[in-house]
Amino acid sequence: MKIIDMHAHLGYWPFAIPNCGTVEALLRLCDRYDIEYVAASSSLALNYDMQAGNEEMAEAARAHEPLLMYVYVNPNFLAQSCAEMDRYLGEDFSVGCKIHTSYSATPTSAPRMYELMAEIARRTSLVKIHPGDAEDLARWARAYPDLNIIVAHSFATNYPAAVELALAHPNIYLDFCCSHAGRGKVRYALDRCGPDQIVFGSDMDLIDPAFTIAMFEAAGLTDTERQAVYRDNAARLLGLA
Repeated sequence: MKIIDMHAHLGYWPFAIPNCGTVEALLRLCDRYDIEYVAASSSLALNYDMQAGNEEMAEAARAHEPLLMYVYVNPNFLAQSCAEMDRYLGEDFSVGCKIHTSYSATPTSAPRMYELMAEIARRTSLVKIHPGDAEDLARWARAYPDLNIIVAHSFATNYPAAVELALAHPNIYLDFCCSHAGRGKVRYALDRCGPDQIVFGSDMDLIDPAFTIAMFEAAGLTDTERQAVYRDNAARLLGLA
């Protein structure tokens, strides 16, 4: 089955991970796991230089069709973030925005985060955020019903709160990639809120997609659930056939 991966990164991380950090590494993993499209943000943008990282990500996505781009934005630099969105969101390969509250040292409750979210909602229909507070995400979901919000990692061990958030808001989507096995949480989410608000995300090439695929397969997916989670939900968010 073709997979659409909604959580990936281009670039190096300060971890001892062999054969990673390059466009070639992402393409190799896409080929290995039959991943049709992979939506990625730049690790350089997240960790150090927003403009240079977004430019690097755009160049890669422009040259390689499987790659799609999240424009990284930072609430500490509102004007620059708006400029980055205006520069890239009109491109065919750009799918939305990425926010990382930890790396930007800005919680979702901060006023500048609310200002950034308003600017995002004016420009795109998709944002992926990690991590976040359930109350703030609920406020954004209500305030911007046309903005789809992917909760990266689904609050990790606090996944029941993420599931309840999705249950209450149809524009909240859950991504369950993680760095440790979480037995039972995928099946819990499927049983509680259904498959239509769950997307596949691997966190590659920081993590091999096999890890998250195995976590989903261990949940005993039905054919309908598998089709929705691995491809159809993401295709709907991305406007693909």
